[in-house]
Amino acid sequence: MERKITIEERGFYEEDYQMRMLKVNAPDGFLPVRGRGVDDCSYYEYDVSGKVSMKAMYERGKIGEEDLRHFLTAFQMAVREAEVYLLDVHRILLKPEYIFFEEGRFYFCYYPPARQDLWEEFHRLTEYFVKEADYQDKEAVRMIFLLHKGTMEENYSMEKLIKECFYQEEQSEKREKKEVSYDTAEHDWITEQEMGSSILRETDNMWTPVKHFLNKHKKHRWGDWDGLHIEEEEL
Repeated sequence: MERKITIEERGFYEEDYQMRMLKVNAPDGFLPVRGRGVDDCSYYEYDVSGKVSMKAMYERGKIGEEDLRHFLTAFQMAVREAEVYLLDVHRILLKPEYIFFEEGRFYFCYYPPARQDLWEEFHRLTEYFVKEADYQDKEAVRMIFLLHKGTMEENYSMEKLIKECFYQEEQSEKREKKEVSYDTAEHDWITEQEMGSSILRETDNMWTPVKHFLNKHKKHRWGDWDGLHIEEEEL
């Protein structure tokens, strides 16, 4: 059975370069999309047949290491595909309700009218990972800590950050051989999350300067769209 989600945008629909590129080439990692206009509104329909949204997945379970590896691989590939086809990477949606999963792969919505900064959206997604992490999965916790901490830095490198995540297990084994203890900031962070504390609670070793930095550089969030219509009760 075919399932779709539809995003509504106020304004007349125009078949721009990006939509034509998506239709002709079908870049790997992106959901098939069809645009149409009705009166003074534009509608973007995404085929999500056989897939489940990230939001629905983690309402029933927690995020583990394998899930993170699948996601980071798919996200990195989607960014590269967008660049190959000269698509604006900042129009890849990273809200959990617009990321879909099927048979070990994640898929993304490319939304031409989007007005956002992809790196800020990725940081917000790491905050979601913090809330939905499986805290019994040591490697998942380490990866999420690294992602969240790394995306707080100004002008961070996504490629470098993902590479570091993929080598976490190897690096951990080397540290154990050298009998080097965990970073105290990481240890405190993991403990706080397991106890249900806020990720930004002030601590002596790390979070006070981080909080001050975030408050100083806080930007307006990208607002939600006026209309989202899901043609199934649950994706």
